[in-house]
Amino acid sequence: MNVNVLRALLAAASLLGLLADDARACSCPRSGPPCQATWSADVVFLGTVRSIEEVPHETLGSRYTELLVSFDVDRGIVNATTGRLDVVTGRGGGSCGYAFKAGRRYLVYAWKGPGGGLSTGICSRTRPVEDAEEDLRYLASIAAESSGARVYGRVTESRREAYEREEIDFGPVEGLIVNVTGAAFSRDAVTDRNGRYEITGIPTGNVTVLVLAPPEYDPQYLKREIKLKDPRACSLNDFQLRQTATVTGLVLDAAGRPAVGVSIDAVAAELAAHRPPAYHYPARTDRHGRFEFDTLPPGSYVFGVHLTSDAGRGPSGVPVFLPGTGNDREAAVFDLKPGERRDLGVLRLPAAVNP
Repeated sequence: MNVNVLRALLAAASLLGLLADDARACSCPRSGPPCQATWSADVVFLGTVRSIEEVPHETLGSRYTELLVSFDVDRGIVNATTGRLDVVTGRGGGSCGYAFKAGRRYLVYAWKGPGGGLSTGICSRTRPVEDAEEDLRYLASIAAESSGARVYGRVTESRREAYEREEIDFGPVEGLIVNVTGAAFSRDAVTDRNGRYEITGIPTGNVTVLVLAPPEYDPQYLKREIKLKDPRACSLNDFQLRQTATVTGLVLDAAGRPAVGVSIDAVAAELAAHRPPAYHYPARTDRHGRFEFDTLPPGSYVFGVHLTSDAGRGPSGVPVFLPGTGNDREAAVFDLKPGERRDLGVLRLPAAVNP
């Protein structure tokens, strides 16, 4: 994972205390396997919790509380020595804080904040030592030197029908090229029958990982920027391919002027008469009356306004189907192929319809 993302989340949650008293669940990227977490953290150590102290703060008129956890470090692994060491974490909930217990021994992965203090949370691989067997096994195997870092992962495909909300796992994708590029090198690997790839001997520094997929797949999440801080590090990067299609269109009001800020629905053609839930996020027209759906799953669709039902509230208005009819049987049906880009034409809104 991108260490800068994790660092920012921990800093925001633990150091700034954002949402520290919020009951909502924490949501954040995980730290990856031990060979990744060890070299993305600023400090790694084994230690026993000596004390836990609540520290109240106030920022921009909002009060929050974080926890200052003091450790007796008995083994410094990365940038740590034996002795006392303080680490900050949130109180839990939306702050992603870790629930340390006094007197218990932990393997801690921590990051430096803007002021130099250390923080950690449940997004890291921090855990009680009795649950850290995999981590300790890796840490015991670390060589003094290495010929280079390792980037590896798995490429799979998921698909979603136009009339469904959930995706279906189609399994691994074989034969795709995964490219890893740095400042002075470019290396390729090809996914095997299980969708797995691996590139070793990679120099440290900023690296780009890119899946070279056919054009029918959405490229939005097939590129990652990572940083390899140590030649003994690894970076796990799994990718999921999704087939998509892109459509654009124009909405005019009854006077023939561009309709601005209109919410456009995309609905599976077979559900056109049923006012289904919004399985696809609506698109909104810009100041020129134009709209775009850029990640629709392939399938047959109708487009228009007020074609879906809000959960618990039912239909929101009189439906109008492209090109400008209230009758679902007269709606234009578009059969979208993977990777297709299509202009849908003009949706004309009747005067009686308030978009």
